[in-house]
Amino acid sequence: MKLQGSWLFEGQREKVWQALIDPQVVAQCIPNCEKMEAQSDDTYIATLAVGIGSVKGRFTATIQLTDKEFPERYRLIVEAQSPVGFVKGDGFIALQPTDNGQTQVSIDGEVQVGGTIASVGSRLIQATANMMLNRFFEAMKKHIGQEEQKNLAQTEFAQPETEPITERVGDESNSEAQKS
Repeated sequence: MKLQGSWLFEGQREKVWQALIDPQVVAQCIPNCEKMEAQSDDTYIATLAVGIGSVKGRFTATIQLTDKEFPERYRLIVEAQSPVGFVKGDGFIALQPTDNGQTQVSIDGEVQVGGTIASVGSRLIQATANMMLNRFFEAMKKHIGQEEQKNLAQTEFAQPETEPITERVGDESNSEAQKS
């Protein structure tokens, strides 16, 4: 089954990249992710509760980030097992800057599903996969937007306030006060 999609993010490509490879942020954004722990550099183990139609299961997934080319693209490999079946996915995540400072994130990959979960039908599996991708990327967009707002607020807070200049050169009322 082919998985493709594209999402537009408010933020510079480097910041979007950092969020997409941060395991804590990713875990917060994956729908129904119960936990995600580092196994080694760029390899994580996650537990997810997934239901497709009447088939529901708790999957243990190995997630690998490989072939990283900062900040342009990386390869994502996922292998998940559950008593109700398995899921194997392999795809590329690409980040392209836009002319107005946004970032276009695209995914192009293949997914294989087997076991009882595959019995619900490819159309329902495809719809569920698309829904989960959209929920993930919408949550990621929200996270990045909140981070951008925090950074903006900190930048504005850090700006020193300037005192208005009250004495002007050549101001007669001011020079008269100084003579007294």
